Amino acid sequence: MYTALVQQFKDAQLKAAGAYLEVRAAETALFPSDERHCYRAVETRADYRTDRELSDFCDRLSHVLVKEAIHRFSPPGGRLEIHGQKELKNASVDIRGALEAGKCPDFDAFWSHLERTFSGDAGKRIGLIQAAKLIIDGFGIRPNSEIKRTSSAIVLEARIWSEPCHRSSLRKATYHSQSTAAGLTRGLAAFAAHAGFDALASVLKHGRLVDYEFETREKVSFQGLDVAMFNEKWQFKFSHQVGDALSLFISEFGADYLATRDRY
Repeated sequence: MYTALVQQFKDAQLKAAGAYLEVRAAETALFPSDERHCYRAVETRADYRTDRELSDFCDRLSHVLVKEAIHRFSPPGGRLEIHGQKELKNASVDIRGALEAGKCPDFDAFWSHLERTFSGDAGKRIGLIQAAKLIIDGFGIRPNSEIKRTSSAIVLEARIWSEPCHRSSLRKATYHSQSTAAGLTRGLAAFAAHAGFDALASVLKHGRLVDYEFETREKVSFQGLDVAMFNEKWQFKFSHQVGDALSLFISEFGADYLATRDRY
């Protein structure tokens, strides 16, 4: 199915090469070769150019399959991270080697590998483990971290630096911190969807906190979560119900990764 696309592309290249040669012949007939017409408007398709074109097509096709797997197999509210080159290797698919041997890379085998690895419960668990890692990294949680618990909330802080907005008294997360905020909110959205906090999952996924412009100490409130924004950190105040569920989520899906943070 997908491997056949490569052969179809190669066939299209041959047809295109033939069409170019026909135009070249027509040009030669109009301008017979002599000292005045040693330069030609039509360029034939050299082997190196068609080889590069085919290689680029195969690289793009591998990316398309990875994106399709992410779309199909990500857990509700979350997004799988799939590393294409790593999974090609795991599937024993060598794009360069196949092309150099004059063969079509086996993209059908690659897709079968992606299905086996990421579909169903296996893929859902991988996605939730990835979400837990994003949360742990975003809050800088370590095995011996103390979680602040008040009478009304469970409090976690993320080191998110901000800078003034252009010609405004408002602030926004710096470019580097936007990456931290994006990963953290993506992880929390996956957690919330898994734990049944659908309203919270929806706003975290679509609320665009990453590039939100705020006043220092401004508080943004969601269902079960308040986020207070300071110049050098964001403070997340979870309701006890949400915070306790988050603790269980990290224990179930982040325990292995959390244990490795003792090494840092």
